[in-house]
Amino acid sequence: MNQAGILNTGYVDLLRMAIPISMGTMLQFFVLLTDNFFLARLSEEAINGAGNAGLVYITLEMIAVGSAAALQIVIARRLGEGRREDALRTFRTGLLLHGIIGVLLTSVAFLLNGGLVNSAIADPSIRAVFTDFFAIRLLGFIPFTSLLAFNALYTGIAKTWPILAIGICSAAVNMVLDAAWVEGWWGVDATGAIGAAWASICAELTGFIIALIVTLRIMPEAFRPWSILSWDDLKAWWKLAFPLVGQFLTTVFTWTAFFFFVEKVGSMELKVSHVTRNFFMLAFIVTQGMQQTTRTYVSGLLGAGRLADLNQTLRRIFVITFLGIILFCHGYILYPSKLAALFFTDATGQAAMIKTLHVLFIVVCTYAFTGVMLSTIQGSGKTKVAFRIELVAVTIYMIAAATITLIWPQPIWIIWRVELVYFLSIGFGSWLYLRKGTWRLESQPI
Repeated sequence: MNQAGILNTGYVDLLRMAIPISMGTMLQFFVLLTDNFFLARLSEEAINGAGNAGLVYITLEMIAVGSAAALQIVIARRLGEGRREDALRTFRTGLLLHGIIGVLLTSVAFLLNGGLVNSAIADPSIRAVFTDFFAIRLLGFIPFTSLLAFNALYTGIAKTWPILAIGICSAAVNMVLDAAWVEGWWGVDATGAIGAAWASICAELTGFIIALIVTLRIMPEAFRPWSILSWDDLKAWWKLAFPLVGQFLTTVFTWTAFFFFVEKVGSMELKVSHVTRNFFMLAFIVTQGMQQTTRTYVSGLLGAGRLADLNQTLRRIFVITFLGIILFCHGYILYPSKLAALFFTDATGQAAMIKTLHVLFIVVCTYAFTGVMLSTIQGSGKTKVAFRIELVAVTIYMIAAATITLIWPQPIWIIWRVELVYFLSIGFGSWLYLRKGTWRLESQPI
């Protein structure tokens, strides 16, 4: 977005917005990789228990992620309409609501950790790690949920460099504390898996504090005057937000359920899946930046009435996304054995990991296109349509996943093919809607 608040749509402009988001996601990937590196060195129970706890954490956090996506879309639309003060009022309201959401998520997580979730884990050793780890990890909901509101502001205005700065600082804190608290580097008393939980909380709190300081310094008008949305505007925002909340919550809930299904197949299969999840994050580095860019550009261009620019902009986003996937994920095909050897010393585990990486490469290439298609629908304001597509896809996904894990257990590289089923379902549903073209003319007023 230039000085006049107008979205420029060249390749450089798209990359200027997407790269800081993707780099921030890359730092999250290295944080996750660091966590799993140290946890894997402790024991298989440590990485599996903490990994499952992390999945439950991010599942609940999807409520805030969906809310933040709605904030981003509304902020971009208001700026496209030339209503900057309304955009900032939306941010202020979102920040207040995200603080409340953070408190509620902490309370819900505390209750879940006492019974329903940990009772679903069959292995008592994994369950013990999960319970202790999640009891600490849930304290991160408040700072992280509030941080997402700041991210929505910066993606909505297409000024994303603060997200990268926040990511660098948070990742540095997490990595240093992981080394110190998990394994006892530099003479610190090691606390094992619990140390990784505390390190993550400190990193999220650091990110929130830096986001607050940066915003006060470069955009103080975001906080004053402290006015929030009217009741009618708030209801309109929620009408946009709740399908996104439902969509993201459904997506990650089903993925979390997938890992609980895999745990029933075997401990080695679960470890392969957690490591594969790490490698999936490499694709997510690219898609996270490009999907958020897609939502901002589609919403902003529609708000400005620049319908003629949409096709070319989306083609450029597709090209950048696919090339980014190839850049980050080519190792799954070209040198999977080297990647597998980082996490497995036994021949059986390495062989399973290599075959799973081959499947993952096809999955992420599909994701490069289908993720942008679904984000286009979201950015147009048709969040209910996106949610319906998601519901159909996850229904197919859950049936397939349960069949080849609980009913008819298969090797792990066969099990991971259900991800391809999911993304193909998303792509087909999105194509059926987008091909009509009515989303350009009937974009939901927000």
